[in-house]
Amino acid sequence: MSDQKQLLVFISHASEDNAAVKQLTRRLQEDGFDPWFDVDRLLPGQDWNFEIEKALQASGAILLCFSSVSVAKEGYIQREYKRAMRYREEKPEGTIFVIPVRLDECELPFFIREIQWVNYPDDYEKLVAALHIRAGGTPAGAQPKAKKEPAPRKSTAPKQTGGNIFNIQGGIHVGRDFIGGDQVNYVNNNISTPAEFIAELQKLRAEIAALKAQPNLEQALARRLNTVEGDIEEVIAEAQGGKPVAGKIQSTLDGAKETMDRIESSLGSAMRFGTALGQLGMMAWQIFGG
Repeated sequence: MSDQKQLLVFISHASEDNAAVKQLTRRLQEDGFDPWFDVDRLLPGQDWNFEIEKALQASGAILLCFSSVSVAKEGYIQREYKRAMRYREEKPEGTIFVIPVRLDECELPFFIREIQWVNYPDDYEKLVAALHIRAGGTPAGAQPKAKKEPAPRKSTAPKQTGGNIFNIQGGIHVGRDFIGGDQVNYVNNNISTPAEFIAELQKLRAEIAALKAQPNLEQALARRLNTVEGDIEEVIAEAQGGKPVAGKIQSTLDGAKETMDRIESSLGSAMRFGTALGQLGMMAWQIFGG
């Protein structure tokens, strides 16, 4: 395992920003880092203050996430920000350790303005480059070069190993195994009830599980498909709950779509899955309301 994969990255944030930070956490995991996000890490019965302090001490880098809400919020979050800065004082001069991350167009506090910040999600690649440097990877000042993946070969018809594939005329969702092919797949626009919405998600989850089970699938791709599968399961649980929140459903599906978009060059079917996820996300408000 490389040093990068061992880098523990503590994420300090206000609870109101959990949705954005969850997406950031997922992306960091996919890129081989070990993000410490309290929603995922803290267990029932643990002393959360003690566990957070341990994580701050053990972290190789700390991300201070700022938003219009968090910069104006009083209480624990302000103390956590300043604790991170105290740990920074223990590092040699020039060490990348605390990285301010702006989640929206907020004004950063004065105590942090001496440190170069990044905008999320726009500057995500810069953030990854900085964490690579902290992990002992890319030298300071060097920009990592994007790896060029060969474009997926296209065929005149999609390869199908079972299940159904529908195009714009038939319109429903992705099929079992799309490797190549020129068709663009769509979600059925006639979905009007939560039950129909959930059924589409369950079909999509099954297709992704089948794709993930393909032999010789790269481990990195399998991890990303696991993430998408988990997002879909989370949306299904939310949709089946007593009071589904449309915004949460859309945000989670948009995050899953982003994951698929990032692997499009390595997996020919990713674009189709991403299209379906994005369209289901847009339907959330229609199905579940505001």
